[in-house]
Amino acid sequence: MKTKQLILSIFAVALLAIVPAVAQADPVTLTLPSSVSVTAGSSVTVVGTIFNGGAPSFNISSWNINLSNPLLTFDDTAFLSSPLALNAGEGYGPVAFFDIFASASLVPGTYLGTFTVTDEILQKSVTSTFQIQVQAAAVPEPVSVTLLGSGLAGLYLARRRKRKSEGTT
Repeated sequence: MKTKQLILSIFAVALLAIVPAVAQADPVTLTLPSSVSVTAGSSVTVVGTIFNGGAPSFNISSWNINLSNPLLTFDDTAFLSSPLALNAGEGYGPVAFFDIFASASLVPGTYLGTFTVTDEILQKSVTSTFQIQVQAAAVPEPVSVTLLGSGLAGLYLARRRKRKSEGTT
């Protein structure tokens, strides 16, 4: 009998320790891909989801995008169509949230970005961090072949002109 009471007491204490943590957990989740890839000189669309898993309603008051390099820019007009509030159990997405543009002069590499959505009434925010993989722009093969061909043609014409001038003297 004492063992049963001891087990019930331990269970009750554990439950009391866990319940406040669960009640304080932020029910709003913002999900973006962990990494997106873009070629220098082009853009990529970032698709995301925001979900309110519990009460109260989450009011989408504002949002902010931070990118780790000034040669990375964004267009967030797609997120303007998001709902003004997400009630308990409601979500928005997966849909296009924003576009990222990589300047043609951006060095290939890995950069960081964050997207934050804020409820100014409840003074709560939810943030998602993601990586931006920038690749070098590919050189189109026909252009390099054309450059090689025009260079060889120029050498041929120069040699031909030299032979003509040597033959007339």
